Amino acid sequence: MGREKKILFIPLGGCSEIGMNMYLYGIDSGEKTDYIMVDAGVTFPNPEYTPGVELIMPDTTFVEDNLENVRAIFITHAHEDHIGSLTHLFEYIEAPVYCQKFTSLIARSKIERGGGDSSLVRIAKPYPRMIKAGSFKVGFISMSHSIPEASGLVIDTPCGRIFHSGDFKIDKSPILGEPFNSRVLSEIGKTGVMALICDSTNVFNEHSGRSEATLFDNFVKLFEPVEGMIVATTFASNLARLKMLAEAAQKVDRSLVILGRAMNNMISFGRESGVLKDFPEIIPPRDAKMIPRKNLFILASGSQGEPRAASAQLARDGYMGLSIQQGDIFLFSSKTIPGNELRVGAIIDRLERRGVEVIEDTSGLYHVSGHANKPDLEDMHKLINPRVLIPMHGEYRHLKEHAKLAKKNAISSLIVTNGKVAEILPSGSASVTREVPNGRVFLDGSFLVDEVDGVVSDRIKLMNNGHVVISVLVTNEQPHFSFELAFSGVPTIEDSKSRLIFKLEEGVDSLLTQKIYDQKN
Repeated sequence: MGREKKILFIPLGGCSEIGMNMYLYGIDSGEKTDYIMVDAGVTFPNPEYTPGVELIMPDTTFVEDNLENVRAIFITHAHEDHIGSLTHLFEYIEAPVYCQKFTSLIARSKIERGGGDSSLVRIAKPYPRMIKAGSFKVGFISMSHSIPEASGLVIDTPCGRIFHSGDFKIDKSPILGEPFNSRVLSEIGKTGVMALICDSTNVFNEHSGRSEATLFDNFVKLFEPVEGMIVATTFASNLARLKMLAEAAQKVDRSLVILGRAMNNMISFGRESGVLKDFPEIIPPRDAKMIPRKNLFILASGSQGEPRAASAQLARDGYMGLSIQQGDIFLFSSKTIPGNELRVGAIIDRLERRGVEVIEDTSGLYHVSGHANKPDLEDMHKLINPRVLIPMHGEYRHLKEHAKLAKKNAISSLIVTNGKVAEILPSGSASVTREVPNGRVFLDGSFLVDEVDGVVSDRIKLMNNGHVVISVLVTNEQPHFSFELAFSGVPTIEDSKSRLIFKLEEGVDSLLTQKIYDQKN
């Protein structure tokens, strides 16, 4: 008699942090295991803890060990924390990638950048159409989020149905894309869902989420009385926000300039995919000099303080012939991601030194989140009505709070952190049974470096402690030596440094003298 089949849920990223999402689903038949991957994201380094690192990705050792059993990759949307590691993943994997049209354009560009086969990217038709991948059938459900064509996934298996929410919010009147569809989700819930794998980002926010559409009038009111130039920054991928900002500027008779490669690329992808229509006319930066400042509006990339992005360069010395000055305003229509506060603060300080009025979104007038708040998560629980909830997309405290919320609503829950293997049985019971290789891989220049290799930890030691270089010259004719000490990152208080130099010179002299004596004898 064969062993009972079971569903495996294995997060390699996204279940111990916000970002770096990568989830494996498996069907274990006892003889073999079919896998699909959902999302392939990155997270961004903190210079204090990961100096010199450009991107951080999940450790995919387990994926590499099971390549022949990975049937497909499903990308829920095109944010970097869900799609950013495709470039490097396709250096060794060859599996079809399914996503919606806008996301497919970005997926192809990333795979091509890594030298992979971008023809493996395929555009998914919406649910109720299902994609067969080994033992799985997967359908794409449109979800509201802060980027076009975000999706949840209906995952059918021989053991039952799973619903993977992806990142979502409840927005009944989005600027772009389809509204949150309670009816379809309720119908899915009525079919019997074994497990809901659900976004936990905003579980601590007690208020219901707001629609993007609520911001437009606030932008117009802010822009109308301004006499100088207006600059705004937000996430480049939030095309709905870019469209609203541009249309608000157009309404107050301002010409639009886009600064920054990321923003220009996203707008181009939006137009090519057909999700971005009737976007206001964009003028080249070189033509902006011909327009009075009171009629100029700039959308600039770099809302998270990226030092080479347009916002940071405007705050320093200007960018592409444009500069910012007293009487202008600079709007941050975004939330600062934890870890980026110092970089954003540095930009704000430079702007204010120039006499620029900086407007941050402390009042909620100019930014709304793309994630479901606690009341919205409860609504999702009721619509899907799962036997078990598994929280994802959060630090441990988010996962724990989301599990408590499920318990309050009489739903069983299971916390699964990165690398742990959850087994979900046809009966609906779920438990963590073991652990697979997991961790982080750093992109350092063009090299991928394992977290355990020690390269980054060595840099931190150098950064915190400084170092001493000892240069020794030894001659062979009549053995003798001389040496010099060079200090870097050592305090320059003369008394303490003199004592340190004396001790080191004494030790080096003694060691070299002994070595030469041993050679002669």
